[in-house]
Amino acid sequence: MDPLILLDQAVAEEKVPRALAKKVRSRMGALGASVERAEKASGLRYPQYYIEPALPVSKGGEGYGQMGVFFARVVPTTVSGALTILVQFTAALVAYGTKGSLDAIAAHEFTHYVELVRKLSSKNVLSDEVASTLYEASFADSERTVPAKLLFSDKALVTLLSRKFKPELVDPALSKKVEDSWVAKGLPVRLVGPEANRVRLEMRVVAGARFDPDVVRRASQIEGMMGS
Repeated sequence: MDPLILLDQAVAEEKVPRALAKKVRSRMGALGASVERAEKASGLRYPQYYIEPALPVSKGGEGYGQMGVFFARVVPTTVSGALTILVQFTAALVAYGTKGSLDAIAAHEFTHYVELVRKLSSKNVLSDEVASTLYEASFADSERTVPAKLLFSDKALVTLLSRKFKPELVDPALSKKVEDSWVAKGLPVRLVGPEANRVRLEMRVVAGARFDPDVVRRASQIEGMMGS
């Protein structure tokens, strides 16, 4: 999967300036380094990821300061009837995020990914939802992650995460840069509602899903550590 396919499409449709897309492309190496740091610290493979050209923001509030920006999200989807879990990074994040921001956000999304694999690979999912044709989960951001200290061996990365997420991302410099260089310039913004925090999948897709066995194993170990 080409992670820049949607960004290239947005450029072709003249929704995103070519110069900005070039800047994002030039910083893909920095994002890749952040992904590699999460992999090295966890000993696990990162899921596929892609760049979202539109900036997703939550509804509510009267100005940008009152909007919740989704700089990155874990996105479970179906491809040819099979479950695929992707990580969505916004073009704005890649263009304007510092190394610290990229490291923290990439690692944070990985904690979401491992937690989602834990949840969906659990037999309790099927037994709890036997009367429904859909699996739906809706919970707060902080409750949809595995503890970073149990997932990552990189203590500096764990410290970075605890500083950046309280539990939502706290990064005034990034927010200001995106407000001035993205939102104020009329670049693509997509308003999303509370449903963006929900996972809705057909039960047959969940039942037939195949996950990275190393991630399933680690998620189970972490679950045991949390329960002890």
